[in-house]
Amino acid sequence: MESSGNITTSTTATGVSSEDKITNLINKLETGDRETGLTAAAELGELGEPAADALLEKIETGNSSSGEINNYMFLALLETGDERAETVLSGKLEEKEITVKASAESTVDSQGEVPEDVLQAIEAKDMAMRQSLAKSLNIEYDEETDLLEEALNAEEQNSTLYTSFTLSTFGSEETGNENEILLQALKSENGYVRVAAAMALGQKKEKAAIDPLLTIMMRDYPMARYSAVMALGEIGDERAADTLMTEMKNSEKDYIRSSAAVALGKMGEEEAVPYLIERLRDTKAAVRSNAALTLGRMGDESAVEPLIDVLESGKEVEGQRKDTVNALADVRKSVVLALGAIGSEEATEALIGVLKDDEEALEVRVAAASALGNIGSPEAVSTLKKVFDNQSMNMGIRNEALLALGKTKNQESAEFFVEKLGDDAFKASAGEALISMGDIAVEPLIENLNTEDRAAKDETALILIEIGDPRAVEPLILAYQ
Repeated sequence: MESSGNITTSTTATGVSSEDKITNLINKLETGDRETGLTAAAELGELGEPAADALLEKIETGNSSSGEINNYMFLALLETGDERAETVLSGKLEEKEITVKASAESTVDSQGEVPEDVLQAIEAKDMAMRQSLAKSLNIEYDEETDLLEEALNAEEQNSTLYTSFTLSTFGSEETGNENEILLQALKSENGYVRVAAAMALGQKKEKAAIDPLLTIMMRDYPMARYSAVMALGEIGDERAADTLMTEMKNSEKDYIRSSAAVALGKMGEEEAVPYLIERLRDTKAAVRSNAALTLGRMGDESAVEPLIDVLESGKEVEGQRKDTVNALADVRKSVVLALGAIGSEEATEALIGVLKDDEEALEVRVAAASALGNIGSPEAVSTLKKVFDNQSMNMGIRNEALLALGKTKNQESAEFFVEKLGDDAFKASAGEALISMGDIAVEPLIENLNTEDRAAKDETALILIEIGDPRAVEPLILAYQ
């Protein structure tokens, strides 16, 4: 036996030192999947104090690459039964609690209470619009706009690529700072330069660009007009609202009407609600879909009845539909998500009907489950539980029902999820839901630390560490002594 730093090293019969074994197991915590991480944590626990020394050193130096990996390290430290775990874990959970609260406040400030499923759907629409513009540019200009197309197709948007393209093509003799040159580029003779400049200024939220962008939107060629609408939405200044509402109502181009709907939603312009409701009867599915999502984002209850009407008119009755456009999955999914985002219990019955209808597209039924979770009424919760427990139901719908229950954030739902931590098919979704529920889930999780199922106990501990509630410290220590 020999000593190396704070770790006492011994050599096993296989010739592998305990120090090497500890290092290898910690590496598994950092590079393995969830099951590997849990197994490694348990094996580190069996190595006792030497493993605790190494884990503490790793935790204190902050060398691990993610919060999830840190959680495995804390679990492994608990497994060792080391008395230092309580102090370290207390500090970790207090720090986590502060971070979670700050993040929650930031989310509410920046996005209000718009559900994540609606925001994701709108982001997908945004990306589809940019991709459409990129495709049009490629057809028109071929290789000249490769960098601009790359910027438009990027999932994460910022001004850098748009600005780089504009400055490289607009001419090096222009004077002024970067934004001033971009504003000048809006008057370039090259249409694709105007497109790039518009997108750059939109990402920069440059308010000085509003008037020239409004001019482009009303008078320029199609691709420039398209980019101007998207840019105005990003800037979000109410001065553009009236013109955007007019374009959404009167433009002959469906892509302008569609993108104007999304832009008005980003601005949160309440006066646009009647115009958006009117667009639910547009001739084009994409416009109806975007208008619905925007109404959901704005959360105005006056839209509930018109949105339900869209669902009803798209149903097949005796082999016929009142409105074939409203039968399209994209329109129906957007309407369903919008109703969930508005959160009115008035929509519960219609959404339950969609969820249970085998004739509906799978993606629409999955969206209905999510929407019912956002509403969270007793009837919605009861339906979601029944759907989840129905083993003949599509697995994707059952899984979404489980996640939707997590959004209801009540004690009954928390207890329901804790029970599912022992179910291999759904424990990942159950864990995700419990983490989302936060402090409401803490007491049922603490109770579950008494389970005889070792795997469920470890999953419970990881979730408590992730939630970061200080109430969990003492129960966690006791559970692993």
